[in-house]
Amino acid sequence: LWLTFALNSDSKCVFRAWHSFVPQPSAMSKTVVVASGYFNPLHYGHVSYLQKAKDAGTHLIVIVNNDRQAAQKVGAAPDFLCGMPARDRVRLVRSLACVDAAIEAVDEDMSVSDTLRMLHPDVFANGGKQHATAKEAAVCQELGIKMLDGLGIEMLILKPFTQHYEWGKPRNASAVAHLAGETDGSPGSMSPNTTHKPYAELWMGDHPSGPSKVRSPSGIVSGCLITTLKRSPSVLGQKLAEEGALPFLMKVLSIEKALSIQAHPDRELAARLNKEKPDVYKDANHKPEIAIALTDFEALCGFRPVSELLGMVEAIPELQSVVGVPATEALRSAVASGCSKEEQSALKLAYSTMMRSSQEQVSR
Repeated sequence: LWLTFALNSDSKCVFRAWHSFVPQPSAMSKTVVVASGYFNPLHYGHVSYLQKAKDAGTHLIVIVNNDRQAAQKVGAAPDFLCGMPARDRVRLVRSLACVDAAIEAVDEDMSVSDTLRMLHPDVFANGGKQHATAKEAAVCQELGIKMLDGLGIEMLILKPFTQHYEWGKPRNASAVAHLAGETDGSPGSMSPNTTHKPYAELWMGDHPSGPSKVRSPSGIVSGCLITTLKRSPSVLGQKLAEEGALPFLMKVLSIEKALSIQAHPDRELAARLNKEKPDVYKDANHKPEIAIALTDFEALCGFRPVSELLGMVEAIPELQSVVGVPATEALRSAVASGCSKEEQSALKLAYSTMMRSSQEQVSR
């Protein structure tokens, strides 16, 4: 009944039919979203916009601009094509899986404010660079309708999160600060008093310890990336939409000094640690890493052969003092036996002993 009346441009018919669709006050646990557009012709950008609009609620109603509005649009914008009647555009939009219902606008001007007033949804969603007109915004403010802008396949601009670990390069020498737009001379750059502040890491992602901020090209700030992905999980694609989160974190490192030692857990241990101590282990994922040098860079990878390590321990008394006698003897035994498992065990003992040495031992 509702869809039959929806094709009629008589406002009374639309209004009566809508009341049969909207949840009554006693059952307002549902969130009704209204989107609008000409959809002439319908393309993937529209589909993406409508999918994200549906993600913002439980029901999606689409207002399709009528033929009078399309004719006015042609007059205002000669490059706008007006080839498909509104009735056909309504049918086409209604055929999309994400759309619960579609109606033709009853408005005489270029807005959908009158239709919006009759539908009285919870959310009014606009795609891409479109915003509510002044009349539409006034209706939304009057009726308490939330306005949501910037939906669709339009690329979102991420403001990265920066980490200031002690080993990072000073601000004006750091690629991290440069990429984040926080060096001297950058728009909105930091105070000169922070010139020596270390800029160690730039994070682009939705890690709970430092999610990126999100801004649309039209300048609308929509909070952090976590909120954006939860609100519009379809942007992640079919495989990741249910999770609603990125499976990786992109980082840029700008290193002045040796980094702290880290031991990354495997997937099973990471999930368990996150469950047991979420305040300490915020990420339930394991951390395999791919590193790409953006500039000339030197790094250590792995350990020297155990025989070489033993030679260095025996030749350098200071190193032997922090490795300790038991570990040194274990290295000698492993080298003599040639057993790989014994070498691994001896290497683990020597490294653990050295890393646990007291400050007093290291200073001697």
